[in-house]
Amino acid sequence: MITLGFVLILLSGLSDGSFFVPAKYTKRWEWEHYWAVFSIGFFVISWVITAILIPNIFSVYGAVDSKEIYMIMAFGALWGVGAILFGTALHLLGMALAYPITLGTVACFGAVVPLLTTERDSLFTVKGLAVIAGMIITVIGIVICSRAYKAKDDHEQHPDRKKTTLLAGLLVAIFAGVFSALINIGFSFAENIIAKAQEMGTNPILSGISPWCLFFSIAFVVNFGYCLFLMLKRKNMKYLWTADLPRNFSLGMAMGALFVCAIYVYSVGATCLGSWGEVPGWIVFMSVDIITGNVWGLWTGEWDLAPKRATQLLKLGMITIIVAIVIVAIGQGLSIEKAANSDASAQTVQNSSTI
Repeated sequence: MITLGFVLILLSGLSDGSFFVPAKYTKRWEWEHYWAVFSIGFFVISWVITAILIPNIFSVYGAVDSKEIYMIMAFGALWGVGAILFGTALHLLGMALAYPITLGTVACFGAVVPLLTTERDSLFTVKGLAVIAGMIITVIGIVICSRAYKAKDDHEQHPDRKKTTLLAGLLVAIFAGVFSALINIGFSFAENIIAKAQEMGTNPILSGISPWCLFFSIAFVVNFGYCLFLMLKRKNMKYLWTADLPRNFSLGMAMGALFVCAIYVYSVGATCLGSWGEVPGWIVFMSVDIITGNVWGLWTGEWDLAPKRATQLLKLGMITIIVAIVIVAIGQGLSIEKAANSDASAQTVQNSSTI
């Protein structure tokens, strides 16, 4: 099961790191066109997969407190905003730069939120210091990546407009990571859905995918609605109906398929790993995701005209952010292990008292 779990997580990282590649091959479409089809893709495909694997999903949702459903949908809306920002960052910065910045922010911000809210006592423990160190190293990695982009622009002698694009792109990528990390909080409200799915006959390995339809449904409304707004504002909806519609639509749906499959496969893989999914599984997923996006960006020519120093800085920044993710994950793993040991000790004392 552990081997299967790591294989699935490896595949999920490859899939998530590749989902934006089809967008590069659409013709005569702007961002809002292919992103709208992408949102249709992740909405439809998520429901198809869930209906096949958990055919009684509506009964599961109906058996859960409606307040929990609403909370999941609310965080799904926030995650939908994060998806829009991530897509915009990919458009502004390219895959090679947007992936490490956004996913590095996801990893670190997702760890620092509970630390500053519900786990303040852990601030100066191993976990807290690891998260703080990870945040600092992530910032260093982002600075290195931005210097790489500047070196690339200076070499290509772009006008000042590109400098504005860099700043806007960095901010959008960072906020994309912040909003995307909120799904971790939203997922905490899904424990009852997962448990109810198991009670109603769902295989425990598959039960972890039961909440995703809710997230994707509200995220679809947010993403598709925003794309529709842009098309109306820019008066370019007519460009949807070009001779390239079948090709472009297929590529947009492929984006949705790659993205949804990454999320679902990771959920199953992490379940297979059990406690190993908390640290090594997460590290493998995030690292493979970042490296895949970075490699695709370089392979598709985003940095072909960049000098060697710029690409070296980009790779250094990517590696720095991966190191930050590893440090944060190890800190969380040590915290989980310590908590487990404490629970085991408490249980031993209780058993001794009972005897």
